[in-house]
Amino acid sequence: MGNPRFICIAASICFYALSASAPLHAGGKQDASPAWVLHKQKVQAEKLDLRPAEQPCANWGWAAVVSDMAASRGIHVSQQYLIDRLYGGSRCLDAVADSEALAKEISHDYVLQDGQKFALQARFTPGAPVQADPLIVSVRQNRPLMLLWRNHPYLLTGLTYDEYIAETGNKMFVITDLQLFDPLGDPGKRTVVFSRDQDSPDEINGVLDLGVYTK
Repeated sequence: MGNPRFICIAASICFYALSASAPLHAGGKQDASPAWVLHKQKVQAEKLDLRPAEQPCANWGWAAVVSDMAASRGIHVSQQYLIDRLYGGSRCLDAVADSEALAKEISHDYVLQDGQKFALQARFTPGAPVQADPLIVSVRQNRPLMLLWRNHPYLLTGLTYDEYIAETGNKMFVITDLQLFDPLGDPGKRTVVFSRDQDSPDEINGVLDLGVYTK
């Protein structure tokens, strides 16, 4: 049985879980072999205590997402602490200039006044994600990732996707929607959806993952 053929045009997200290099394409038409069985899937993170940015600034939004990511991994790091470490004080910036540089800045050992000892290892990957698997796993494990969309920081809290299963057991995932938490959104409007039918992956600036290692 041959591999399914996918044609992606217009505005869609296709993550290929079968190939070694799984590109993300823009498109809306998919043409899969009828031998592949389709299952509609949805995953949602649970029991997350998400806190919005304490200041209406892009850099505080970035810090808020990192703080929420750390909390989901069992470590409390305040937004103020991160801002002070990154900027030397309470600065308010309209844009986050370089997430890769910021990721390197926060990747080191910490000893906080409350006695916490841990290390953070942040890894920023530029551009739209190329595989669905890491996104699905992160949400299922309640270890959400940061998604930079139009240079705006969001927390990935859920997603829906099409799962295609072949007779051989091979699987392919096609993301349809990403559910995001906006730390800079107005109260009641902090849930945002990235839809394959309406939004372009070209506007995704990158994804940041955070590893936490206790001492």
